[in-house]
Amino acid sequence: MTEQRQRGKVTRPVPLPLGGRFRVQLAALVGFNSYFLSSSGKHLCIPVLNCYACPIGIVACPVGSLSAFAYARLIPFYIIGFLGIVGVTLGRALCGWACPFGWLQDMLCRLPTRKWRLPRGANSLKYALLVVLVIGLPAVVGAGRQATGPDRVVEETAGALDYCALVCPAGTLQAGVPGLITSPELRSRASWRTANKLLILLAVLALMVVSRRSFCRALCPLGAMMAATSRVCLLRLQTDPDLCTRCMRCVAVCPTRSRMVPSAAGQKEATAECILCLDCVRACPEAGALGARLAGRTIAASRDR
Repeated sequence: MTEQRQRGKVTRPVPLPLGGRFRVQLAALVGFNSYFLSSSGKHLCIPVLNCYACPIGIVACPVGSLSAFAYARLIPFYIIGFLGIVGVTLGRALCGWACPFGWLQDMLCRLPTRKWRLPRGANSLKYALLVVLVIGLPAVVGAGRQATGPDRVVEETAGALDYCALVCPAGTLQAGVPGLITSPELRSRASWRTANKLLILLAVLALMVVSRRSFCRALCPLGAMMAATSRVCLLRLQTDPDLCTRCMRCVAVCPTRSRMVPSAAGQKEATAECILCLDCVRACPEAGALGARLAGRTIAASRDR
């Protein structure tokens, strides 16, 4: 994004033109939902929010998979290991570049409406959802009967008490809504749970329109998982304090309000909410003042505007 501003003071931002990140997001959306291009099943657990119950989805959802292990009271070594490797290497970059639900948020927020800044305290909610609904409650219930696919959205007596069954708007949008549209049987079994999840979906979509990346910040337990690796991530932002003019453009464009402008080399660049979308690098008007480095090597840098 670019914006009108004063030196050192953030003012109202306006959207950046769609660029390379949009094209990568769109390719990821198609790739993760290309049923006819893959017959290998949904075994690969990619750290993006894409419901495995989606009829055309080809990847497994880490949130649903983790809950399934919690129900069985087993430790998901594969999920923890793979997500840990991705997190240590790329941090939350897939949230910014490859998550289909992230793409939806970016598109909806471009609608011309008045915008609202989600309070920073809302960031903590996703950690509570991770602990309580993704891991805690399923582990306590243990081995309860679980519905699968669209059934998790509409069946009141399914026995599934986890984030995917009770809250997840991505699952409702990608699996529940298509199931309700195409299956008379599912529609006949619709219950209070169906109405609740549809209302949650509508509320989340409305919030996406008026607040940038609001779902990522407040309601995504996968974001909470990946944030745990932010301190050791090899992909990092880096500011040259000698070139930075503190125009605050990078702060204004940050979709998660995580950007921090350091006053000296080595200071913290962003909070754990940073999704490494690199919009801040795109917006920076000073050549070389802000960049992204992977394992010490520069992979992106700001240019003169």
